[in-house]
Amino acid sequence: MAASESAPAGNPGTAEGEEETILYDLLVNTEWPPETEVQPRGTRKHGASFIITKAIRDRLLFLRQYIWYSPAPFLLPDGLVRLVNKQINWHLVLASNGKLLAAVQDQCVEIRSAKDDFTSIIGKCQVPKDPKPQWRRVAWSYDCTLLAYAESTGTVRVFDLMGSELFVITPASGSAGDLGCAVAGLIFLEYEASAQWSAELLVISYRGELRSYLVSVGTNQSYQESHCFSFSSHYPHGINTAVYHPGHRLLLVGGCETAEVGLSKAASCGLSAWRVLSGSPYYKQVTNGGDRVPAVPKTLGLLRMLSVKFYSRQGQEQDGIFKMSLSPDGTLLAAIHFSGKLSIWAIPSLKQQGEWNQNEQPGYDDLNPNWRLSPEKRKKIKDKESFYPLIDVNWWMDSAVTLARCSGALTVSSVKTLKNLLGKSCEWFEPSPQVTATHDGGFLSLECEIKLAPKRSRLETRGGEEDEGEEDSGSDHEGSAKARYFGYIKQGLYLVTEMERFAPPRTRPRTITKNYRLVSLRSTSPEELYQRKIESEEYEEALSLAQTYGLDTDLVYQRQWRKSAVNIASIQNYLSKIKKRSWVLHECLERVPETVDAAKELLQYGLKGTDLEALLAIGQGADDGRFILPGETDIDGVSYEDLAPPGEEPAKKREKELRKTRELLQLVDFSKLTLEQKELCRCRLKLLTYLDRLATYEEILGVPHASEQRYDAEFFKKFRNQNIVLSARTYARESNVQALEILFTYHGSDLLPHRLALLSNFPETTSPHEYSVLLPEACCSDDSLMIIPWHERKHRDKDWCEGMECRKVVEPSLPDESEFLYAAQPELLPYRTCRLAVGKVTDWYQARAEEIEHYARQVDCALSLIRLGMERNIPGLLALCDNLVTLEALVYEAGCDLTLTLKELQQMKDIEKLRLLMNSCSEDKYVTSAYQWMVPFLHRCEKQSPGAANALLKEYLVTLAKADLKFPLKIFQHSKPDLQQKIIPDQDQLMAVALDCIYNCERNDQLSLCYDILECLPQRGYGHKTEVTTALHDMVDQLEHILSVSEILEKHGLEKPISFVKNTQSSSEEARKLMVRLTRHTGRKQPPVGESHWRMLLQDMLTMQQNVYTCLDADACYEIFTESLLCSSRLENIHLAGQMMHGSACSINPPASGAQKGKTQCRVSYEKSIDLVLAASREYFNSSTSLSDSCMGLARCCLQLITDRPAAVEEELDLIQALGCLEEFGVKILPLQVRLCSDRIGLIKECISQSPTCYRQSAKLLGLAELLRVSGEDPEERRGQVLILLVEQALRFHDYKAASVHCQELMATGYSKSWDVCSQLGQAEGYQDLAARQELMAFALTHCPPGSIQLLLAASSSLQTEILYQRVNFQIHPEGGASISVPPLVSKALQEDEVSVPGSNSADLLHWTTATTMKVLSNTTTTTRAVLQAVSDGQWWKKSLTYLRPLQGQEFGGAYQIGTLANEGLEKQGCHPFYESVIANPYVVESQVTYDAYQHVPVESFAEVLLRTGKLAETKTEGEEVFPATEVLLKLASDALPSDMTLALAYLLALPQVLDANKCFEKQSHSAVSLQLAAYYYSLQIYARLAPCFVDKCHPLYRADPKELIKMVTRHVSLYGHEAWPEDLVPLTRQLHYYNERLLDFTQAQVLQGLRKGVDVQRFTADDQYKRETILGLAETLEENVYSIALSLAQRYSVSRWEVFMTHLEFLFTDSGLSTVEIENRAQSLHLFETLKTDPEAFHKHMIKYIYPTIGGFDHERLLYYFTLLESCGCADLGTYAIKPETHIRLLKKFKVVASGLNYKKLTDENTNPLEALEPVLSSQNILSISKLVPKIPEKDGRMLSPSSLYTIWLQKLFWTGDPHLIKQVPASCPEWLQAYDVCAKYFDRLCPGDLITVVDAVTFSPKAVTKLSVETRKEMTGKAVKAVKHFIEKPRKRSSEEDVQEATDSKTTYTDALDHLEKSLAHLETLNHSFIVSLRTSEQETLAEIQLPL
Repeated sequence: MAASESAPAGNPGTAEGEEETILYDLLVNTEWPPETEVQPRGTRKHGASFIITKAIRDRLLFLRQYIWYSPAPFLLPDGLVRLVNKQINWHLVLASNGKLLAAVQDQCVEIRSAKDDFTSIIGKCQVPKDPKPQWRRVAWSYDCTLLAYAESTGTVRVFDLMGSELFVITPASGSAGDLGCAVAGLIFLEYEASAQWSAELLVISYRGELRSYLVSVGTNQSYQESHCFSFSSHYPHGINTAVYHPGHRLLLVGGCETAEVGLSKAASCGLSAWRVLSGSPYYKQVTNGGDRVPAVPKTLGLLRMLSVKFYSRQGQEQDGIFKMSLSPDGTLLAAIHFSGKLSIWAIPSLKQQGEWNQNEQPGYDDLNPNWRLSPEKRKKIKDKESFYPLIDVNWWMDSAVTLARCSGALTVSSVKTLKNLLGKSCEWFEPSPQVTATHDGGFLSLECEIKLAPKRSRLETRGGEEDEGEEDSGSDHEGSAKARYFGYIKQGLYLVTEMERFAPPRTRPRTITKNYRLVSLRSTSPEELYQRKIESEEYEEALSLAQTYGLDTDLVYQRQWRKSAVNIASIQNYLSKIKKRSWVLHECLERVPETVDAAKELLQYGLKGTDLEALLAIGQGADDGRFILPGETDIDGVSYEDLAPPGEEPAKKREKELRKTRELLQLVDFSKLTLEQKELCRCRLKLLTYLDRLATYEEILGVPHASEQRYDAEFFKKFRNQNIVLSARTYARESNVQALEILFTYHGSDLLPHRLALLSNFPETTSPHEYSVLLPEACCSDDSLMIIPWHERKHRDKDWCEGMECRKVVEPSLPDESEFLYAAQPELLPYRTCRLAVGKVTDWYQARAEEIEHYARQVDCALSLIRLGMERNIPGLLALCDNLVTLEALVYEAGCDLTLTLKELQQMKDIEKLRLLMNSCSEDKYVTSAYQWMVPFLHRCEKQSPGAANALLKEYLVTLAKADLKFPLKIFQHSKPDLQQKIIPDQDQLMAVALDCIYNCERNDQLSLCYDILECLPQRGYGHKTEVTTALHDMVDQLEHILSVSEILEKHGLEKPISFVKNTQSSSEEARKLMVRLTRHTGRKQPPVGESHWRMLLQDMLTMQQNVYTCLDADACYEIFTESLLCSSRLENIHLAGQMMHGSACSINPPASGAQKGKTQCRVSYEKSIDLVLAASREYFNSSTSLSDSCMGLARCCLQLITDRPAAVEEELDLIQALGCLEEFGVKILPLQVRLCSDRIGLIKECISQSPTCYRQSAKLLGLAELLRVSGEDPEERRGQVLILLVEQALRFHDYKAASVHCQELMATGYSKSWDVCSQLGQAEGYQDLAARQELMAFALTHCPPGSIQLLLAASSSLQTEILYQRVNFQIHPEGGASISVPPLVSKALQEDEVSVPGSNSADLLHWTTATTMKVLSNTTTTTRAVLQAVSDGQWWKKSLTYLRPLQGQEFGGAYQIGTLANEGLEKQGCHPFYESVIANPYVVESQVTYDAYQHVPVESFAEVLLRTGKLAETKTEGEEVFPATEVLLKLASDALPSDMTLALAYLLALPQVLDANKCFEKQSHSAVSLQLAAYYYSLQIYARLAPCFVDKCHPLYRADPKELIKMVTRHVSLYGHEAWPEDLVPLTRQLHYYNERLLDFTQAQVLQGLRKGVDVQRFTADDQYKRETILGLAETLEENVYSIALSLAQRYSVSRWEVFMTHLEFLFTDSGLSTVEIENRAQSLHLFETLKTDPEAFHKHMIKYIYPTIGGFDHERLLYYFTLLESCGCADLGTYAIKPETHIRLLKKFKVVASGLNYKKLTDENTNPLEALEPVLSSQNILSISKLVPKIPEKDGRMLSPSSLYTIWLQKLFWTGDPHLIKQVPASCPEWLQAYDVCAKYFDRLCPGDLITVVDAVTFSPKAVTKLSVETRKEMTGKAVKAVKHFIEKPRKRSSEEDVQEATDSKTTYTDALDHLEKSLAHLETLNHSFIVSLRTSEQETLAEIQLPL
């Protein structure tokens, strides 16, 4: 498949005869699913029949067209039709960039991408099925964004990359089936004339018609026909193909050849070139000077045409070009012809470079050797000539073409010799493959494999159908030649006429299968091909490649080893041939064979390679990483089985090996092992471990035969690497006892310390008998118990690497393999021991048994383990065994709860265990179970603890008896004295247990069982008589009495347990409760019992009291009896109870002797009778639902039994009467609620709520309050509370009269709690009696609590005001003379507002606000009513605050607005005229002086009125309602400032917040007066706070001189800092400082104005930014006075001195006009840099940003000073510049001397090439100095310049322009140029190889060299350069380390590369003397002048 040559693919530099073979590889990128196609028979187009038929058809068609003018298809050349039809149906087109591929299928076009080697589809274009698919054509656009698809009909479809159809271009004309309309050329051109169109599409048909379309994509996708052109005048037979050359804008057209004389070779072969023009005629043929354009006559005569058709080229077919392909560089054109000829043409000259006819082409007649093997394809050999022609051509590279033939042969051939570069033979594809151009070292090919479907049997064929085999053999067995020719004629006639009579016989169609494949052929390297051969398992070829190219053969054997099963043969054939030791050992360790023997062999082979010989070889360095076997000299030729000498005895052999091992061990020093030796030892240890594990695994599997069959490689792979402890645990968990026994035997050292822990991992469900052989066993030794040790064995002897000396070095610390075991089960850690102790084993048995029971709930397994332990002499297990026996009985016999655990059982008491045993027993089997389970359990308990059995039985029976005596009775019945076998044999115990059972029974229905138990007890006198027995008999007698009481209770329906009677017999309280319950129970019986029954009950009660309840006396029984009668809810019983009681205090019964016979004696005392009656009546009362309830009557009846009606009885009767009153008032309430009501006044409130008008019925309500005992026994309090409620209700109804009556009554009684209702009535607006209201308010104020006095005083004050409004009716006479009277409604308004808002304005406000109020009225047309309402509104001043702004400027705005405009700037101090004489130069407003009358009221501003009103309101509310006076005061102050500054200051001093004064000051114009006033204000505030004055005295502060005060306070404030002041004074001190500063600013501004520098004084004072900029601007001067003012201003206004100095320095550098020396002197004299050094970062930033751009690149002196400043100010480390200031300084000092004309800024600019700046100043005088400086100058990429690069540009300058010292004038002749070159060559040793190439190329191959130097001169220079380089290679110059580093970093080019380059250049120059090149250069022809040859 590929040749075994080692040369790379296609070296362009090889000469003819030296073409190197391509090493390649074939890959199938994509294989499409097979397609099935049915082909009709009889359409074969080969052989004589096709030729004759076509000849007849063509002539007939021609005659029909010419004679009858019938349209006929265009006649295409036969060779074209034949070759096109030989093509496969699918097409393949690769985009120009090689990234996209279009695969044209039958009904779609797939677009594939090169990203995944064209395996996936990125787009699919749907196209209709074409009847002639070979005639389709596809083309990509130049930018690979569009795809054009042409059908055989000429229709063109354009698609995008996603497969979307953009538009369809239909052909202009053409008939169906006319192949002349098919597209021969489909070409996209780049269109740049208009942005509207994306590209130009040329569509060229086989007729020779060209149509150009402009196409547009995107939003306006469309097309437009641009122009048409026809090639028919040049190609009468049409064209066959066309390609476009974008470089020359040539359209290369191929057609049929012509025999005309005078044409060029290309034209005669049918090849022509057409220049593409932008305008008409759009295409112009390009011809050579001697060529002529063939002229075709416009019309041809019939005879001439016939002669052409019938007689032209008789005996041979007309040849023509079939396909063309341009070379990658566009200089060559390859063309294939119909005849199979190949021609190569030069572009654009169309000179033929080569031509090979078909028979001259190597291997043209080769056929696929596989065809001979296939019967189906063997038939093709008969017509083999048809497979010779070329079917496709493309370029592999510029010097080789890819040729594809119809036979499927594919070659890559040289264009010079046509030698196959693929090797000796071609590459075979399926017939007629398609190939693409080469991209990325390979090309794509599309092939189609066609297979015939299997033949059907003759039985399946229908009658009349011919067999396929007969049809295939067709012409061989047909009739005579005459019959055949007649058949051909018939076929031709049928094709022309389509008449049925000429139709050939129908044959059955045949089915074929087509398989399309996309194959890529790529050049590859030997390594890649070698790897691919290995992957495809072509091992022989891979080994051949490895031997040829010296590759590693291990890869082949490694692959074969991994692919094969492991056995002795594979080890010998593959593994033993692998040399790499690490790989072999890795395989021995990692690979697990499938058989036991193979596994053993592989491990033993690894051991042989890790023996001592290999260890020593590694230490001596003689191994080279090879796998070394013992005794091996050359492993390559010897297999490892032959190493041992045959026939040697095993014993001698073993002895010999041991001796040799000892000798070798003497040579090993384990303490000095290398890492590789240690790794070898580790591998050996691992191999030994694996061998041991394998032997153990064999033991586990069993006998050898069984182990071979049961061996599992996957399991062994896991087992051998697995932690041995983990393996043992796994076997234990799998219950594999045999395997675990083997592990204990052979790996005891690792496992036996964990023996108990591993045994604990057996499943709890596994019976311990199964692994009993593994359980530890104890035996007696020397009178002590010890554990018998385990018997261990080993698989083999100890190896040398297992010794401690080796292990310490190789494995110094081994991991604890058992750590996981105890991490998962930490409870097993105590059992980890190398020597088992008996105690530990005992603990383990107990813990393990408990675990088995806990986890598995299998008691039998746990019990088996304990019994096995006891059998093995393990002590201490008896107690656990008894518990497990009990648990076993519970679980398996007694049917206990299955969830019961041993742990729970162990935590139980014995009684609980006994209960569990007997709980599940049924009644009929209870006695049996007792004998079966209970008695043995009691015996076990008795054995462990003597005496415990009796206590347990007693506790058990007593507990049972609590719930039921049924089961204890059975026990007692089987313990009777007369029984032989008794459960309770002791009679005393029997009586004691029986008594306890009866008394502990908690049920009340067990009386009969108690009597049955009593019968089981022995009689008195039975058995031995002891004190205990006697006492027990007495207790039995007492039991009989108790049972009799229980019987009485049961008779009366009150069942009680026996224990109740016994427990309550000594408790009088419990006895009383029992009697009460008994009587009450009788009273509740239905139907009610009669009097006789009650008397019988009384008798039984007395009997119970006498027999048992002696703690209770008989009177108590009578009381209980009577109480129950009273509470029985029956009148007759109540009357019966009355007979038992005393009805009055005087009715106490006389002595019994005097009692009348027949009457019931009263046994209840009078006091007790009252208590009983009250209790009964209250019970009936409480249970009643209303007054009419029957229980209410029973209550009244009970109360009437006491005839003398004491107070308690009277109160109860009043309460009953009160219920009636409540019902009258409509109160629905339960009697119990009335009794429980703690606040009875609430009931009165409820009455008022239910009957709102009842406040008029005061007497009735007061009586109800008395019945209810409201306020207890205090009548005054009761009356006061009720009257208060009545007043409140009357006020709700505005019944002021009734309320007044009640209030008068309350005031008369002096009830102080009524102050609230009195105040409410006093403040009631609807109550018109003001005098009464005033009296009520006075009473309220007298009795109210202190917290309410304030509110009441306010209300009283408002009431007083209202009274004054009524009494005083004053008249106001405004300007209009109208009088305003206050209407009565003002009173109501005042009352409403004052109640809602306490502290509203008083009427006094009207007196002094009249004038202003009237002015407001006149301006705002407000009515009188509105004014009065506003005045009465407590919040009117809040609303009036809004008047301050909108009414400014109006008349009422204030008296100070007149004339203030005159002093608006506050230049003077305004004052009142009274103080005019005191103040110097004041401003006085004369209009303010008005003295009309003594009582004159000055005109007040609205703000003054508002201020007074708000303050009055604030005073009335005592500060609660704070008046926001700030805005009013600020307004007053602002208005007063111009006219009266003292008054304005007073307003400001009244501000609540001191700092609010700033709002006023900021509004004023800034003048000296206003600023001093602000400072004075804050000085006053500060002084007043530091030295407060008394309120009633005038502080001398206000008499002090303001200036002195400001100075004193300012000095004091400045003396201490802000931190020394209280928090409230800090803002004041700041403001004082601020205004002092503003005053100073103002003064300074006056000074600045005097400088006449254009300073805006006002703006300077107010704008801080302007102030700063002004100061810095003043610093930009050379005038000393201005500069000093700028410094003082900067200090004054905190402008940084650093900024001033920096600004001045910038000015010196930029605009001062000073020289550098003057700048330096001034900077030093002003000491600028001492300050500027303090902030290096800012200094660096300013210098870079503002100063550096102003310095010229040639001003070296200024630049030197600039960088010196940066260095001296500490800016060296700032910024990220490549050159530090220190370096700049050194460079500038040098350049100032050696290159004064250097643009230094351009040199150091990061964006320019520094060599461009250096080149103009370089000369022979300074080149050496500058070359020493350039390593410090960076290039654009950040690297430093090298001296070599400097010499590179200087040598070019020296050569071409000369030098005053070396080359004084520019050379003009060849000797002078050579002399100049020699001068330059002296400096070649200063150049690195890459720069040397650059210099030599510049003087020999540059455009200057071509024009100025001859070829011979250039050759001589190049030859000298070659010699110089060879000299450098032979004798390298000693270079410094810096030069070596620089050369290494600058270029990777070596002198060898330079020599190679120069030799190629010399070879190229030699070719320029070739005669052909010389002729081309000297020629003056126009065509040759266009050719641009590379010089």
